[in-house]
Amino acid sequence: MKFFWIFLFIPFLSISQNNDLKDQLRDAIESTSNIEKKVQFHVDLAWEYIMEENDSALIYSNKAYDFSKLSNYPLGQAIAKETSGLYYEIVDGNYDRASSLYFDGIAICEENNLDYDSSIYHSLGVMFHTSDNYEKALEYYTISYDKAKEVDDLELQKKCLINLGTINSSLNNFLEAEELLLKSLDINTREELNFDTYANLGNLYIRQEKFRDALPFLEKATIQHPDNYNSEENLTYLINAKIALKDTLGMQPIIKRAKASLESTTALRNNSIMTMSLSNYYRSIGDFETALSYRDDYLKMYESIKEKQRDQTVYELETKYQTEKTKEALEKKEKEEQLYITLLVIGVIIASALAFLLYNNRKKKLQLARQKQLLEATIDEKNVLLKETHHRVKNSFQIVSSLLYLQSESVEDKEAKIAIKEAENRVRSMVLIHQKLYNKDELVGINTKDYFNDLVRDIFESHQFKSEPITYNLDIEPLVLDIETITPVGLILNELIVNTLKHAFDEVTSKSKIDIYFNKVEDHLELKVIDNGNGFEGEVKNTSFGITLMKALSKKLNASLNYMSKINEGTEAQLIIKKYNLL
Repeated sequence: MKFFWIFLFIPFLSISQNNDLKDQLRDAIESTSNIEKKVQFHVDLAWEYIMEENDSALIYSNKAYDFSKLSNYPLGQAIAKETSGLYYEIVDGNYDRASSLYFDGIAICEENNLDYDSSIYHSLGVMFHTSDNYEKALEYYTISYDKAKEVDDLELQKKCLINLGTINSSLNNFLEAEELLLKSLDINTREELNFDTYANLGNLYIRQEKFRDALPFLEKATIQHPDNYNSEENLTYLINAKIALKDTLGMQPIIKRAKASLESTTALRNNSIMTMSLSNYYRSIGDFETALSYRDDYLKMYESIKEKQRDQTVYELETKYQTEKTKEALEKKEKEEQLYITLLVIGVIIASALAFLLYNNRKKKLQLARQKQLLEATIDEKNVLLKETHHRVKNSFQIVSSLLYLQSESVEDKEAKIAIKEAENRVRSMVLIHQKLYNKDELVGINTKDYFNDLVRDIFESHQFKSEPITYNLDIEPLVLDIETITPVGLILNELIVNTLKHAFDEVTSKSKIDIYFNKVEDHLELKVIDNGNGFEGEVKNTSFGITLMKALSKKLNASLNYMSKINEGTEAQLIIKKYNLL
C-alpha cells in the first residue's frame, strides 16, 4: 500500500466578510496612502479567490505588484509574485508559470536583501514534494527552515518541520520523522496546523503497522472543526487503520463522509487516495463488486496523475533561473571592465583576419547542421514510437494484473489463490519496468537502483505479516541495463524474495532480516539475497514452478544460481550473471 502525506502551502490571512463588506473595504483601501496596507489587502483578497478557484485572484495579485512597483516596495513585489505563483500551481495547474513566478520572487528578495525568500523557498519545496522529488524538497524545506529560525518565524518553522517529517517518513526514516513531527507540536503558534501533524503522525504509525498507536492521532485529525481544513482528506488514513484492525465500530458515518468528500472536490491526487481506501474497505467486508468498481476508478485517476508529472518542467525552470543569475553577474562584470576596451579592438582585427577562413568553412557547417537536424527529427520520431510501445505494453500487463486480481477473489482453494497471487507479483515486476521506461527520458534502459528499490518495496507491501514486518536492507549499485537483461533479473529477484518470505522464517521477530546486494564485479554482475532464517541442508529440490522459472531465466542470462545454507544460520542465494548489456 502506498501512502501519501499532508504537506502545507503558505496561507495568507483570510478575509471572511460578506461581499458588501468586501466592497466597502476595497474602496477604503484603494483610497489609502499606506502602501503596506494596500498591498496586504490585495494579497489577502487574491488568496481568498485562490481558495475559491476563481481567476480574479490574478487581478488582485497583479494590482498588489503594480502598487509595490510604483511605490518602490520590494517586499510587496515579492509577496505578489509568490501569490500569483500559488494561483497557477493550485488552481490552474500551470507549474511552468508558477515556478517562473517563484524564482522571480526569490530574485527580488536576493536583490533587496529581504528575509521573505524563506517563504518562497517553502513554496518551491511544496512543488517538489508534490512531484515526489524528495531530495529537492528536502533541500528547499531545509533552506526555508534555517532562514525562518534566523528571523524567529515560528509559523514557518512549524510548517517546515511538518513537511520535513512527512518526507523522512516516506523515505522510511521513521525515528527522525517522528522526532520532527513531535517537535512541530512544541511550537506554540497556529494551533490549527496541529491537525496536519496529527494526520502525519497517524500515517507514520500506519506505515510501521502500529495501527492502535495511529488511531488516537487520526481521530484528532478528522475532527470536523472550522480550522481543520483537511479533515475530510484525512479520513482515508483513519479508514486504512480501522481496516487493518478489523474495527467496524463507527465506520458507516466515516464512509458516508468519505463519499461526500469525493463528490465535493476536484483534487485528483486526493480523490485517488480516497478511492483506493474505499476499495480496500469494501473488499474487507466482502463486497467485492463495489471494491472492484472503486479500484477501476483509482487506476484511471492514477494514469491521469502520471501523465501530469512535472518534474522536468521544474528542473528546466530552476536551471533557467540559475543561468539568468549567472548571465546578470557576467553583464555586471563586463560593465566594470570597460577599461579593457582596447582588447575588443584587437579582437575585431583578429576576427577580420580569420573571416576568410570562416567563410570557407561556412558551407560545410551549414551542410552538417542540416544533416544533424534530419537525424534529430528521425530520432525524435523513433523515440515517440518507442515510448508509445512501452505505454501500450504497460497497459496490457496492467490488464493481466487486474484479471489475476479478479480471479484470486473468486478462488476458494488456498494453494490456487497463492499461485495466482505469485503470478500477479511476476506480472507487476514487468509492469514496473515498462512504467519506468514510459515515464523517463531513458527509453531503452532501466536504472537498477531505482527499479530494485521500487520492486522490493512493492513485494514487501503486497505480503501480509502476522506480527511485525521483516526488516530488509538494500545495497544496489546504480547501473543502467537494457530491458533484455533487467526483465529476467527482476523476475529472479521476485522469486528469491518470495521464497524467503514463505520458507525462511517460522516466526518473524525484530531480529529477522533480509539483505539484498547487486553490483558489478570484474566482468560479471552479482545478485545476492541473504536471510538469517531457518536454513536447510542438502540441495534445492526442483519441485516448484518458481525454481523451474529461475533456472530457465538463469540460462537466458548465462548465469549460475547457487545456494549456501546452514540449519538455523540462514541462507544465501547467489546469482552470477555473465551475459548482460550495460548501457
